Amino acid sequence: MVRFLIHRPKWIVVAVGVLIFCLTQTAWLTKSHLWLKTDGALIDRRYQNRNEILPDPNIKLIGVGNTSFQLDSLSPEEIAASPALQKMQQPPPWDRSIFAAILEKLMGAGAKVVMFDFVFQSQTDGDDVFAKALQKYKDRVVIGEMLIDEEGPTGITKKLNPPHKRLLLPGTDSVVGLVNIWMDSDGIVRRARYQTSEEREILELPATVEQSAYDPRIIAYYQKQIREGNIPDNLTQITARVAEKFKGQITTPPPGRKTFINFQNPPDTYRAWPVENMFVEALWQKPPFKGGLAVSNKIVIVGPMAEIFHDMHATPFGETPGPEIQAQMLAAVLQGVWLTETTERTNFWLAIATVLFALIICFGIPQAFLKGLLLVGAAVAFVIGCQLAFTHGNVVVSMMPPLFCLVGTGSFGIIFEYTLEQLERRRYRNVLDRYVSANVAKTILNDRRSFQEALKGRKQPVTVLFCDIRGFTTMTERADADKLVAQLNEYFSDMVDIIQEKNSGTLQKFIGDAIMAVWGDTHSKGIAADACGAVASALEMRAALAKLNAGWKENPDREKYSIGIGVNHGEVIVGNVGTKQRMEFTVLGDGVNLAARLESATKQFHTDILVGEQVEKLTRGKFVYRTVGALTVKGKTKPVEVFGVLSDATQPPPAWLAVYQEAIRQYRNRQFAEAFAGFESAQKQIGSNDFLCATYLLHCAAYIERPPAEGWDGSLTLAEK
Repeated sequence: MVRFLIHRPKWIVVAVGVLIFCLTQTAWLTKSHLWLKTDGALIDRRYQNRNEILPDPNIKLIGVGNTSFQLDSLSPEEIAASPALQKMQQPPPWDRSIFAAILEKLMGAGAKVVMFDFVFQSQTDGDDVFAKALQKYKDRVVIGEMLIDEEGPTGITKKLNPPHKRLLLPGTDSVVGLVNIWMDSDGIVRRARYQTSEEREILELPATVEQSAYDPRIIAYYQKQIREGNIPDNLTQITARVAEKFKGQITTPPPGRKTFINFQNPPDTYRAWPVENMFVEALWQKPPFKGGLAVSNKIVIVGPMAEIFHDMHATPFGETPGPEIQAQMLAAVLQGVWLTETTERTNFWLAIATVLFALIICFGIPQAFLKGLLLVGAAVAFVIGCQLAFTHGNVVVSMMPPLFCLVGTGSFGIIFEYTLEQLERRRYRNVLDRYVSANVAKTILNDRRSFQEALKGRKQPVTVLFCDIRGFTTMTERADADKLVAQLNEYFSDMVDIIQEKNSGTLQKFIGDAIMAVWGDTHSKGIAADACGAVASALEMRAALAKLNAGWKENPDREKYSIGIGVNHGEVIVGNVGTKQRMEFTVLGDGVNLAARLESATKQFHTDILVGEQVEKLTRGKFVYRTVGALTVKGKTKPVEVFGVLSDATQPPPAWLAVYQEAIRQYRNRQFAEAFAGFESAQKQIGSNDFLCATYLLHCAAYIERPPAEGWDGSLTLAEK
């Protein structure tokens, strides 16, 4: 499966892009609650980010609020002076003569059209008075009717609730308009329909209601009748009716089509004036009424503003009273400025374009970070473009399908490529770990630039460790091959783990039974830290071998191992060496050769660890060292100071070490008698036949009898290469 994914990544990304595009064309996705809610939120954000639009000066709003019922702000004398105010003290429904008085007052002030945002459905006192006022001003007044949901024989249906018949005298048909406010599926008012019919509203019931309430045959019948024009849109929204009377012409959108409301601003764009102030002469003469001048030649909306009417609706700007929503709808009709939605065809091609752009990003940009940055930038640019189209072009672009295609396809492509890269890297790592050091594999996979430079060869300081098993050639002659290989693998497993996992070294190679490891070739923590890692590895390998030998002691298939370790620090050449048939990442140079010589010298000096003078300088204070001597190796004219490692600095140095070190100083200063005594004392304190003490005792005895020639430097000569 992984191989299939790796070899066909582009086709898979393309297939997912096509799938995402196809999903945006299905009702399963686009009619889901989360999709519609997100799409609505994006539209709301465009409303909120749009520049301020001034309210239409031809529209004034008079509110029937809480104070209209309590009249707390008015004195008893003011209330007593007005029959209308006295009747307002009664609980609703009000005597309809109050509305007749409101209408007469506004018409007397020169109002051009008065709109009552009420459905006067029930019969109450004063109907005759109000009916005569409506008939009198039938060309300049509009009242409400409403479509409501009602249980019918086939389930929920739509029913038209007109004003009470007593209010509609002959010739007053044109005074009625729908006061319905339409909500989107998320409960937010964003759209309005200025002409409709009962049948059309039935077809647009929420999906859950439609499926449960109606026989599909009824729905299909209605749809066919509307398409063929057999069911006219015979109901006019109240604001369209008002605008027609105000302007003398119809300026509404096409029938049957829901249109985004061109909200001017948040709530209080049309601030409601208290209706009771109309009937107090002192207040009527003051702003905002100004003696009626403020409403002269204007449209006046009288509507419910109190919470008792439950006429509050959620809009893109928050909770807004119904009359103010009607005012904003009316302003759009008067100005003829509509928010136009992009067509389905435009949305289709936008979605395709964003899929293609996402694929171009995935396939055309090499760096994952740059892909992500470009994808985010494209999404932001699209959002800004949609906002500009909304603000300056009054165009509502359907943002969800293009954004979903862009982000969905692009994100999948980037994540999929990254996942494949990690799988491929892991696969390569598993293969490389079998043949090269973990550090080399990591450099190849994670730091390709560094590895490319290493291929060319470069000089750098490193610390090199050689470790060899003593007498292994003899073992191979007498041991069973399977058992020998099994034991060798156990040994290698522990030693390599110490080098790579515990001390971050690079296993350069196995040379037969020997191990070559390097610190600072693929990465470095600093030359001192590299040297410390090598010496720490040598000490841990000593302890690990002791543990292995203890475990092998009772096993007849295992032999006891002894090892020699040489550690040296120096400048070497790091590079990829070999032929086109086989290459090897390795280190070359004198620093490597000296480490190998030190490992070999452990046999001559009967010790298991020897380190060079540069290693001792870099790690001084971190480990306890014993001077072995100045060693002259083959190929070098200048002696190299060599040290043995006793322990790390957490262990106190042995008491004899100071005596031994002083004896070394005396020996090199040609104080052979004093040095002899020092080495003899140190050997006694060690409590065993120490090879180094014994060697220096022999040299001191010989030089006491016959002092060395002038120019003697106290160095020892390595007997083997």
